[in-house]
Amino acid sequence: MQSQQEWHRPVDVIDSSPSPVTRRRWLKRAAAVALAGGGSLAGYAFGVEPHWFEVVHRKMPLLNLSPDLVGKRLVQISDLHIGPIVADHHLWSAFRTIETLEPDLVVITGDIMHFQDSSQLEQASSVLRMLPHGRLGTLAVTGNHDFGPHWGNRRVADKLCRRLRKLGITPLRNESIDFSSLRILGVDDVWSPVGDLQATLSNYSTSQPTIALCHNPDAVDDPAWQDFRGWILSGHTHGGQVWLPGMRPVVPIRNLDYVAGHVQLAEHRHLYVNRAIGYLKRVRFCVRPEITVFELAAA
Repeated sequence: MQSQQEWHRPVDVIDSSPSPVTRRRWLKRAAAVALAGGGSLAGYAFGVEPHWFEVVHRKMPLLNLSPDLVGKRLVQISDLHIGPIVADHHLWSAFRTIETLEPDLVVITGDIMHFQDSSQLEQASSVLRMLPHGRLGTLAVTGNHDFGPHWGNRRVADKLCRRLRKLGITPLRNESIDFSSLRILGVDDVWSPVGDLQATLSNYSTSQPTIALCHNPDAVDDPAWQDFRGWILSGHTHGGQVWLPGMRPVVPIRNLDYVAGHVQLAEHRHLYVNRAIGYLKRVRFCVRPEITVFELAAA
């Protein structure tokens, strides 16, 4: 089935392979455009929208979902980038919003920290102590920035995941976990040296309702997904952070159908790309940071 994407404009919702260097250049250009537009526009793009969370509510229909899970709430956040760029209090503000949502499951879809040195590991522990947990569980997968510079240091990600476990957050590393009849898969970032999509999907059964956590949405074009029936939750793109009229955001993915929001990949196979709550540059325009609330439903 041809991909159909839903774009989320920046409104309050009650219910509703370029390299990263390329994205940084885009954000710098966009920042220059915002400044040229005047002080008020720049003030909004730099001072307001980066911290103006949008809570997006969606139904998540799943095949074979048991009645005891219908109506449960799964909250997705992504790309926190804990470190020197994103202020801790910005993330804590998002956490306070999550607490009001009373989630049954909380998932983080990668780029938990923006690693530069070991101090980010300490900072991640401090920040994530404030994260509200889901009543059933709290899960995470790694993103490329969780593997350190050039995304190749497995030891950095291992240290982060050990800290997550101590905080009651379960990292899924090419593996799965069950909550009643619901299975959740999690793959290490596909740009990392340890991402193993084949091993992750070997835990999949067509008879079981399944959600997959995969940081980079480009991975869904891998033929390994062809029998998958469920939802794949991703991040990585930040929605482009800046969306200028008449231009599509520049993002570090090959498939530009996967910039943000919901994409139906096939019958009963869905992708959702969260716009992130963190950033690489503190600028957003028409791409507000996102907290996504899914209500589980029977397909």
